[in-house]
Amino acid sequence: MILLIAKGITMQQNSREPLDLLDQMYTVAYWMTGSLKQTNNLIYKTYQLVDSETSEIQLFKTFRKVFYEHSRIDAPSLVSHEVCESEESPEPESQKLEMDGRMAVLLAEVCTLRHQTISSILERPIETIRLLLTSKRKSMLLGFLNLALFCCLPLGFA
Repeated sequence: MILLIAKGITMQQNSREPLDLLDQMYTVAYWMTGSLKQTNNLIYKTYQLVDSETSEIQLFKTFRKVFYEHSRIDAPSLVSHEVCESEESPEPESQKLEMDGRMAVLLAEVCTLRHQTISSILERPIETIRLLLTSKRKSMLLGFLNLALFCCLPLGFA
């Protein structure tokens, strides 16, 4: 936690309690899972593990841990039929890096967290966080642009 000292008075910055972050947590969880049911389960399990004294960073670390435990349970249903036939599964570390990239963008944009805070939450060097933010923002933007172009094309071209 960062302390601001102004005229001899100390004030705590980023002293939001877990309940203050509930709306942001729901938004992040939904964008990570894409499912309302999984979002509710993820938030419920996360908040079971924290109390009112839990720091903002520790709350998001707990969320990340629960997310990875939860996604391991659902992992077989996420693998496509083609991947099963080729018997080549995606590298777990690359999947984790992909999810951390998505989570980094959401933490920066939805929760307005700074790079150093995101680095602490994701337990990755700040340089990696900066690279993840840059690359994931670009790929997300390209995805949105492709979707917008596809939606705007006349039906004759689709």
